[in-house]
Amino acid sequence: MAVFAHVLADDEIDSAFVARLGLPVLSIHTIDNEMPQCDYVLAPEGEFGISITNKTKVPGRVIVSTSKGDILYDSYDYQKDERGMTLRIRGNTSAYYSRKKPYKIKLEKKGDLLGRGDDRFSDKNWLLIDEGGDNLNAIIGMKLNSIMNLGKWTPAYMVVNLIINDEYHGIYTLVESVKRNTKCRINVDKSGFLFERDAYWWNEDVYFSTPSDMEYTFKYPDADEITSEQTDYISNVMATVESSIDEGNYDEFIDVRTFAAWLLAQDILGTGDAAGTNIYLTKNDSTTLSKVRMSTLWDFNAIFKTPSQWASIHNSSFFYFPQLLNSENKLFTAAYKYLWEEMKDSIFNEMDSFIRDFKTSPLAANIQLSRIYDGKRWKYPPDPILHNIENALQWFEERKEWLDNEIGSLQAPSYTDAIHQQPKALVEPSAVYNLHGQKVRKESAKPGIYIMNGRKVVMK
Repeated sequence: MAVFAHVLADDEIDSAFVARLGLPVLSIHTIDNEMPQCDYVLAPEGEFGISITNKTKVPGRVIVSTSKGDILYDSYDYQKDERGMTLRIRGNTSAYYSRKKPYKIKLEKKGDLLGRGDDRFSDKNWLLIDEGGDNLNAIIGMKLNSIMNLGKWTPAYMVVNLIINDEYHGIYTLVESVKRNTKCRINVDKSGFLFERDAYWWNEDVYFSTPSDMEYTFKYPDADEITSEQTDYISNVMATVESSIDEGNYDEFIDVRTFAAWLLAQDILGTGDAAGTNIYLTKNDSTTLSKVRMSTLWDFNAIFKTPSQWASIHNSSFFYFPQLLNSENKLFTAAYKYLWEEMKDSIFNEMDSFIRDFKTSPLAANIQLSRIYDGKRWKYPPDPILHNIENALQWFEERKEWLDNEIGSLQAPSYTDAIHQQPKALVEPSAVYNLHGQKVRKESAKPGIYIMNGRKVVMK
């Protein structure tokens, strides 16, 4: 271990040395050693944030290997639509403020950069996020997502040391991107939607706005493929969701349990940035047979920020949770309380065990060792990983007690009672919808197939 007894000079931190730090190594070589570039753009008046534009994509080759040199994945040299990959800068505020840029890797052919040996994990889109160098937020957040089974999928990841064109770039987390992939990521029907309540909508070419001025952007269908009919459809769906929340019959249009679970997860983590939290939603198909659901957690930069307070999104007008919590229809609050009582012991026991096991793991030791060189590369004093671990353990210990008191004081009937106490006036059992999910007047409906009471009916 004498090789680690001093901090090496820049020209000594080569790929062979980086491999000896214990983490897997992700190595990228671009054509002519070109690095991706971008410009920065400020939000228009009335909005907020900083984002990126004019993003260049540079072609090249990516290799992922173990610390022992075994190859987990090799894209081989770039040839459009055949092999290789392109690299670009991604993100918004994080891309602006950090010299250590987050990246997106897009493979020319589907593959599994995590080397799991199963073709069903193959995809073209992968992300390198700046996590692991000074915190464990992504590791902890994704573990909670897995325990709560949010979105029925948790992004798989690997903490790596990154080398680009033979230059050490430090510790990154290589992670699956949030996208539709029916085999291994988010499973929605081909006619369905994956979309985001997006604070940076103003920097996207395609978005839609609801009557209350909430803007959404698309993850599926892709913005360059979505039709105006599809945009109109999901826009109308979310307009209906908004009005149903106001009217109190929201449970007809949203999956209440997933909305409650998503908020509960944010409250457990104490997320301090309402607008900066990626709020992903899905609708499985383009019929009334599917409801709008909350999807997987994402972006853990702002967790552990609200001690003795709700997460910022809990009371923020950026999303619908204040209206749901204050609705005369108490089903949402009842579901939120029910999930807490049902899951709190398993959540906190599993998180405690996970963090304590991580504390003594080779991964923790390898991250700590690599932080010395990550800190040298980016010129900051590296935080000891034990500080992250002890802070996380303390957070969850104190958070359970605080949430138990606060959630216990919320006024709501039992979940079972709430289901059966819906005001009759709020329910429209005879409402008729076309196959695009649009409500129509029964007396003016043209001959064809419609949806009524969740079933297909033929009107002549």
